[in-house]
Amino acid sequence: MNFLSHPSAGFAVFAVLFGLIPALPARDPEPPDIRNLLDLEAYASELAQKPHVIPAPDLDPFFSKLNYDDHRRIQFRKDRSHYANAGPVAVEFFHPGWMFKKPVHFYEIQSGQPAKVPFDPKEFDYFGLKVPEGVSYPDGYTGFKIAAVDRATGNRPEFLAFNGASYFRAVGAGLGWGLSARGIAINTVGGAPEEFPDFTHIWFFKPKEGDTSFRFLALLNGPSITGAYEFEVQYAATTTTSVTASLFLRKPVALLGVAPFSSMFWFGENTQPKPEDFRREVHDSDGLLFEQEGQPVVWRPLDNGKQMRHSVFGIDQLKGFGLQKRDRDFRNFEDLEARYHERTAVWVEPREGFGRGRLHLIELSTGEETWDNIVTFWEPENLPTATQPMRISYNLNWQDTHTHPLAHVIATRWGAAPRAQDLPNVSTFVVDFAKGSIGAAKAGDWVPQCGVNVRGGAAKLVGSKVQSNPETQGWRVSLNVEIPPGTDLVELTCDLLDEGRPVSERWDYQWRR
Repeated sequence: MNFLSHPSAGFAVFAVLFGLIPALPARDPEPPDIRNLLDLEAYASELAQKPHVIPAPDLDPFFSKLNYDDHRRIQFRKDRSHYANAGPVAVEFFHPGWMFKKPVHFYEIQSGQPAKVPFDPKEFDYFGLKVPEGVSYPDGYTGFKIAAVDRATGNRPEFLAFNGASYFRAVGAGLGWGLSARGIAINTVGGAPEEFPDFTHIWFFKPKEGDTSFRFLALLNGPSITGAYEFEVQYAATTTTSVTASLFLRKPVALLGVAPFSSMFWFGENTQPKPEDFRREVHDSDGLLFEQEGQPVVWRPLDNGKQMRHSVFGIDQLKGFGLQKRDRDFRNFEDLEARYHERTAVWVEPREGFGRGRLHLIELSTGEETWDNIVTFWEPENLPTATQPMRISYNLNWQDTHTHPLAHVIATRWGAAPRAQDLPNVSTFVVDFAKGSIGAAKAGDWVPQCGVNVRGGAAKLVGSKVQSNPETQGWRVSLNVEIPPGTDLVELTCDLLDEGRPVSERWDYQWRR
């Protein structure tokens, strides 16, 4: 599957949504010899102490003006894949054109020595696209994708791709492409102009027979920031992308987002009213999950409202966070093309540099599935400078779902309370929990208590009930909440308890009129 052309599944979507067009491709100055992450960190610090320069465009007009369909014709030739005969992966490149105009410069490090990987038009099939005589071919590729190599079967499933600004994404075995990561987010909200730094140079460590992972370095460069990144990737049912980075600020920024993600949520079981669509749900992700030391595990269901929602959670010591995909039932999506029930989830596992900070969730209003409208990232309390870096490292686990032993939310629904004529202004929120390993150890007829908190205007809880749900083998919580006409925003939380001790993650929901 060419995921770049798949509904809601492309760096193209992010590029249009977040203003990456028009791009300014450029011939960047050659960096010094880069052999390891320390070399790259020194170079990033050097760049951060100089003004950011946007070079003039140099992509030939023929490629620059390609439309979407013509650019899609250009395909990398499988027989020219790099490293397919050694190591665990095969690497293919993306051709500049259409909205992808900025060349990325690639290098290979072998035995400690870097060498440039030049652009080669012979690596591509142009499939009927008539390239004029005398055209100037690009100075570099715009990105790359990686496939796992199974020499026993000959299969090469694609599992990771970088293309456009600092966007990249991966997928676990058996799952479908969905949400995307970025190297960094700058001023995503808050009024200051948003920036999209680029991965401008990438160095591959040449793999060898017997390797189980693939490593490469990437230089991040933008108006306000530079960064030295090292990635190590390993494909499996959970594909792990280990990220180590040193970040330098050229100048102060209003908001720095670490480990940022973009995803899509158009509508789900909790969306009221739903669009006129044959599908019950359309989304890449359905909730934000996060854990911190000494605090409840929190599940925040996503939604798509009439206006932007920006939620901020104070974090003392982050254990992990990620946009999840818990609904895997095809009957809830009924989409044979997009196959939303197979989309990957991701879990950020901090290793170094994640202290006090804030976790952001931004839910933009959207009226269709082709736009990514969900953004999340971690904001550090202390920022780097041009000479004092912020060093961070974390694992990105691209997987079916992140698990924990507590009962977890599997569905959120709401609507007017039954017998609404007797309960004016009352909405019923119905939350289904799977038991988890802690709940499974209880007697079959045991039902927990629930702790509920309602915040927002004059809204108040007027009734609650917990009961066994034989259809899910879990528990169902029903909450009746009175929401007067003058109240437009309500925050609700619910914890399942055993004599005051939590046996579930915390359901944390934002309702807007």
